Amino acid sequence: MKIYNSISKLRSLLFLTVVFLITGCDEEFLNIPPETFQTNGNFYKTEADFEQATTAVYSALQKYVASAYILEETRSDNTMPDQLLDGGQLAGGPQLNFIDRFTMDSGASPVNNAWVIIYDAIKDINFTLSFLGNADIDEDFARRTEAELKFFRAYFHFVAVRYWGDTPLVLEPITSPEQAFAITRTPANTVYESIISDTNFALSVLPTSYTGSDIGRVTQGAAIMLLAKVYLTRQDYPKAQIELNKIIGSNQYSLLNDYAAVFNPANKNHAESIFEAQFKEGPEGEASRFVYTFAPLNSRGVVVLGPESGGGRNIPTNSIVDAYEPNDLRKDISIAFFDRNPSPVWYIKKYDNDTDPEFARTPDNWPIYRYADALLMQAEAINEQGYQTGTPFSLLNMVRTRAGLPALTPTDLPDQAAFRDAIAQERRVELAFENHRWFDLVRTGKAIEVMTAHGIEELANPTMPSSDIVDIEPESYIITIEELLYPIPIRELEVSPNLQPQNPGY
Repeated sequence: MKIYNSISKLRSLLFLTVVFLITGCDEEFLNIPPETFQTNGNFYKTEADFEQATTAVYSALQKYVASAYILEETRSDNTMPDQLLDGGQLAGGPQLNFIDRFTMDSGASPVNNAWVIIYDAIKDINFTLSFLGNADIDEDFARRTEAELKFFRAYFHFVAVRYWGDTPLVLEPITSPEQAFAITRTPANTVYESIISDTNFALSVLPTSYTGSDIGRVTQGAAIMLLAKVYLTRQDYPKAQIELNKIIGSNQYSLLNDYAAVFNPANKNHAESIFEAQFKEGPEGEASRFVYTFAPLNSRGVVVLGPESGGGRNIPTNSIVDAYEPNDLRKDISIAFFDRNPSPVWYIKKYDNDTDPEFARTPDNWPIYRYADALLMQAEAINEQGYQTGTPFSLLNMVRTRAGLPALTPTDLPDQAAFRDAIAQERRVELAFENHRWFDLVRTGKAIEVMTAHGIEELANPTMPSSDIVDIEPESYIITIEELLYPIPIRELEVSPNLQPQNPGY
């Protein structure tokens, strides 16, 4: 995918021309030859210009997935920060504990960073779209570019509305400080309507697949998955089922026989992959480094090979380790044990593919949508409309069979509630460490129940001894309904009072 080089040039260009509310795939597609510096006066003229601008949005996706685990996995019962973290070893360690234990406030830097990444991406998208309509370029290329950009505008707004509820809906470029300061929060329902509209446009234009150097771009399948997730989140199960039927009925995707192959960098954009964030190992600055972020501290030479130790920022909890059934083939592919002294821990193995002892850079893509997710979503959507003993069981058992587990029958799951719990369990282990768990807990109404029980478990039998820097507090793991949303970053409220009021509880 022609995504990588010239991204820094685009960022400089957009910084100089826009004022806003906030301060792989095939390698041919990932490499665009550098050109001389351009400004908005002579840029946004040619197809190559718009190709580079769209590339910058794919780069924003890279930035998002590089840190999304903090708010989407660490917040859940799947992972926690390494308790050896402190300000001296890795800045931000205490902040991760605050998020994990539900003791954070509106100054939490990971929440502010997420806001900046999301709305900076939306800013770039809107600015590029504003030039696209008047550009003298091929009409088909222009339509596809518009579809890609609107998919990403929907995608980032979908993340934002699930993080913050009522959140700014930004659909036009912001070209003055006055416009920026005038932005207010939009009711969540209106944001969802815009997400659906943008996604439907993308779905009507995007191709079903690409060939050659374009493999890895967003496709119709990715748009369908985004739309289905929106409907599932809003509990519109009939519409979710309709969209997921398109994925399953297309015969375009299939489960790989080997779960490990799903995450093998030599097997990117495979038959099970519907959409991946693309990375490329090498000196261009477009490599991933998930294993270095997630691996335990002091694990250099054992878990990671390169010049850095592990970051310790995403450690599996006792809860997720115990969630795997006996003989589940996914367990040894997803996690492994590091016998560290002190404090032995499990670590995430899915992205453990570093090969260069000199550099902390890896080739791993990040799975965003894959076919196993679609199968389990469809089983859930059907079950939520009424218990059935046919298709939902078949969909669930396709995933279980690949994992080496016995098929479940109506005797095992005799009613809708039992099937609902089985889907939640299967989603947890199948999609572990892929940033689905927190959103699943919130949308199914299970977050308070599950996280309260998790807190009790952690207090009684901690995954690791508590940090000397951030010890357990009386309010740790006490979750309220207000904490199903994140706070609007205090920095944003101070700069732009029109974003008031703050979310309750903060």
